Amino acid sequence: LMDSEENMRGIVFCRTKAGTQKLSDSLSKEGYLADALHGDLSQNQRDAVMGKFKAHRLQVLCATDVAARGIDVNDLTHVIHFNLPDNDEYYTHRSGRTARAGKSGVSIALVSSRERTKLLGFARNIKIDVTRVNPPSGRVIVEKRVMNLAKRIENIDVPRALPDEIIEAGISQLD
Repeated sequence: LMDSEENMRGIVFCRTKAGTQKLSDSLSKEGYLADALHGDLSQNQRDAVMGKFKAHRLQVLCATDVAARGIDVNDLTHVIHFNLPDNDEYYTHRSGRTARAGKSGVSIALVSSRERTKLLGFARNIKIDVTRVNPPSGRVIVEKRVMNLAKRIENIDVPRALPDEIIEAGISQLD
């Protein structure tokens, strides 16, 4: 999902502190700019994580509901419910984080077939439409990753002209 959206920036909500940290660590190992926000962090650690997120040095913040309470972040494109919350009030609070200052965003719930009934109950209670969407295919993800890498390479600011042999060596690595 994160690869399929070019400028995706959001919060991924997990149910537990341990789940939040595990997901954040996994995303970081895969090369995503991710960090966790949960109750086991000291205030200094929380401030550091939020500082990076607000400065756009993180693409995604993995958080528990309790840890995310009271944070104010602008320009979120996505909220992802990695785990569904216990009630529709939390679901509404999570999802509404993309709709600040008249902006819109996407709320995605990753659910199993057993959780589908719970999600549909939330939708009925808070009067929203839920649309089932399949995740992007492996081919689409690979294409997006290659295009994003090409854009980053294209936008590298080289302070001076490189010798031809370095340019040729770099191009040969792409073949």
